[in-house]
Amino acid sequence: MHIEYRVTKDNNNQKVSQILKNHLKFSRGEIRRVKRCAGLTVNGQTVRLNTLAKEGDLIRVHFQDDFEQPVIPQDIPLDILFEDEHILAVNKPFNMLVHPLSYHTLNTLANGVIHHWQLQGHNSKFRAVSRLDKDTSGVILIAKSSYICHQLSQQMQNGRCRKEYLAVVHNQIVMDSGIIDLPIGRPYEDSLIFGITPRGKEAITHFTVLQRFAGGSLIRLRLETGRTHQIRVHMSHLGHPLMGDDLYGGSLNMIRRQALHSWRLEFSHPVTRENMQLVAPLPADLTSLINESIHSINQ
Repeated sequence: MHIEYRVTKDNNNQKVSQILKNHLKFSRGEIRRVKRCAGLTVNGQTVRLNTLAKEGDLIRVHFQDDFEQPVIPQDIPLDILFEDEHILAVNKPFNMLVHPLSYHTLNTLANGVIHHWQLQGHNSKFRAVSRLDKDTSGVILIAKSSYICHQLSQQMQNGRCRKEYLAVVHNQIVMDSGIIDLPIGRPYEDSLIFGITPRGKEAITHFTVLQRFAGGSLIRLRLETGRTHQIRVHMSHLGHPLMGDDLYGGSLNMIRRQALHSWRLEFSHPVTRENMQLVAPLPADLTSLINESIHSINQ
């Protein structure tokens, strides 16, 4: 795995380390790792970080595999939405953890991804850039190196990554769209749930109503921030908890998990700079829930 950069007139006579930092946006840790692994070449020749680059030179950075693998490989079918040398995007099913836990080391997304990569001869740590709860389905983005993970994480933090969700909530929402700007945090120390509290962190959610049912609404949501349980807390606070989300006031009558799906992810590819738009189709249980809700209102 590697990335390449052709030195321009603006970079002429700059140190390679400066180009890595200022143009390719390498973190200090990544630059130290490149130095330690001797993975840097210019025009095919191994060089030092303080080498002066000339216009037209081809800088290539090789990323070393992570040979210490803490995740147990496991043959789990993956619904792959996109994959190349640098990133992997998967449509995660509900009832699946993203990362292993001390008491739950198998049957997670990470186990399946590591097995998939090892079949390709690629040995990398599991680095999920976006996060999803166990019972939230949909698109999740995974980086194949620490450099790519850093680039994508910066897009997440700077709001340049657009995350959209679909959810089915209780009760008909009167407004066609709106913005929820309410801080989220633990209402008291050691609380197992989150809530709206002035001591919380900024949380901003945009919502649009797509369809209204007899007892609920199908909505599209876009996050500006990524707080834990943000959508679930915000919608519950408005009096529209997600169906199936009994932790935040939803009913289990229609569906046995929170009716939330990570539907669409838009970002800039950290190497090619291509605008990426990845869409995860709705799973069968949410499609059935929506169809049943529509049927009930037409009866």
